[in-house]
Amino acid sequence: MGEHIMLATTLLVRWLRHAHWASPAAVQHAIEFSHLAARVTLPAASASELGIIQWHRWPLCLGDDIAYWRPGRTGLQCQRLPYPAAAGLTSTTYDDNFSCSIRDIISLASGKGDLVGYATLDAYAIGECRELVHNNRASIEPLPNWHELRFHGGSGAEESVEGFSWRPWGYHLNNQGGAHHFATACLIAGFLDPELRIKAPLTRHELNTEVAQVILSAFDIFCEPEHHTMNEAFMKRMEAAQIPFAICSAPPPRQDGHHLLLLSCENSKAMGVADIFRAYGWLDFCDLLRKQAKQQ
Repeated sequence: MGEHIMLATTLLVRWLRHAHWASPAAVQHAIEFSHLAARVTLPAASASELGIIQWHRWPLCLGDDIAYWRPGRTGLQCQRLPYPAAAGLTSTTYDDNFSCSIRDIISLASGKGDLVGYATLDAYAIGECRELVHNNRASIEPLPNWHELRFHGGSGAEESVEGFSWRPWGYHLNNQGGAHHFATACLIAGFLDPELRIKAPLTRHELNTEVAQVILSAFDIFCEPEHHTMNEAFMKRMEAAQIPFAICSAPPPRQDGHHLLLLSCENSKAMGVADIFRAYGWLDFCDLLRKQAKQQ
């Protein structure tokens, strides 16, 4: 099996090196640091908000700058500029009279125990809340009324719900406590009262497909780790090959320890780098944005 993988990798490298767009510097970088790039993956399914790409909180949408690195007479020159087009990537609407089935809530903002480590709220309830689980419908009622849950707290002091067009099913509950009780209520309701409803103000975020297309037409975008050796080596190789690139912050939950690498679609050398990174499995954020913009 290992020999087949090695042969496939060797053939890929030979093809890349003979393709008309292939940059030897980018190929060398891809070979040397693929092991680090492979660790950068999409967020795993989670009962917490860490399973959601939060485009509405992407610093670029909030007015943050892009660092453009361009070849100059004395090496790469950096210019930081805002990217106004990104400001319209998401839109937000509100519904103060929203209600949904309790089973439609699939993630929580806060929870005791290893909320992040569970793929679903049901798994979290089974793993963390067994002492609250009872096989009767009457046991559900007191759970959502637990004092840490604020469904009856009044305007401005109640639980709220978020929905995302790029996550077409389910809602996120912005709770401050009561995760055990809420998850248990969800679990029991799944068996005994699936139509049990909750009421809370809804904030809904949507991707603007036209703005997404503007971004997709301008850049190929990859997510990279903030790794000093890897990032410095990339900069030196792009400087030697006279290839421009840009960097900006990643959206949550990838904002810590990662950044986005942007390669201009107007530059053939930069597109060559993008093709190489895509072939070597760099996390393609353009592919993610394209798919999520189509889901709504």
